[in-house]
Amino acid sequence: MSTRIVKYDNDILGLDQGMVRAFLILGKEQALLLDAGVERDPGFPELIRQATDLPVSLCLSHSDMDHIANAGDFDRIFILSSEKKRLLAQKPELSDRLIEIDEGYEFDLGGRKLSSIHCPGHTPGSLALLEEERSLLLSGDTVSYGPVYMFGKGRDDKAYLETLVRLEEMYESGAFQSIYPCHNSCPIDCQAITELIECIKGIMDGSLSGVPTSMRDQEGRRVLEYHVGKSGIYHI
Repeated sequence: MSTRIVKYDNDILGLDQGMVRAFLILGKEQALLLDAGVERDPGFPELIRQATDLPVSLCLSHSDMDHIANAGDFDRIFILSSEKKRLLAQKPELSDRLIEIDEGYEFDLGGRKLSSIHCPGHTPGSLALLEEERSLLLSGDTVSYGPVYMFGKGRDDKAYLETLVRLEEMYESGAFQSIYPCHNSCPIDCQAITELIECIKGIMDGSLSGVPTSMRDQEGRRVLEYHVGKSGIYHI
């Protein structure tokens, strides 16, 4: 699979592999890569080197397979402590490269700082990166037009709702005004958070009807697609 670079504002590049994008955030002294793609691309490191000669570290928003394919190309891999076990179950060879972080860890890239936000729900240790000075949230898979995958091992509806409510409160307090997700359109309107709150609430209380898809979970159950506004969730 080829990887395509898409330039966003404020020295943020998207490494687009079609169904998913990683983000390369450039500071004055260092660069940070958020996620590592859905398929192995031998040209992945060279593409980054063409974009910057800064030292690059990798931070994983979570450990789903569509975000970690090229993680082995990096010597320093930051991950939330609550997601480490899940990652190593899939890629044990990364063990000696992992740097465990927790809520509030700050990446200082020189001239720009990003802090980690623990966003459980999609996975136990999902994270988002907040650049408050530029009013920007890099949301991983937690917020997007989706549909966000909320079926399978590790998903937690209650935790996801609590995360979304917290993010909505942060948005309303002025912490960020735009969202850069790893799937679908980018950037997106913060209204997506409110829509996803309504969507997951409707799934949990049964007030929202889903449309059957062609997907099935590991137990053979049909996956349903739920929508509110532009945003959606895949669920059983």
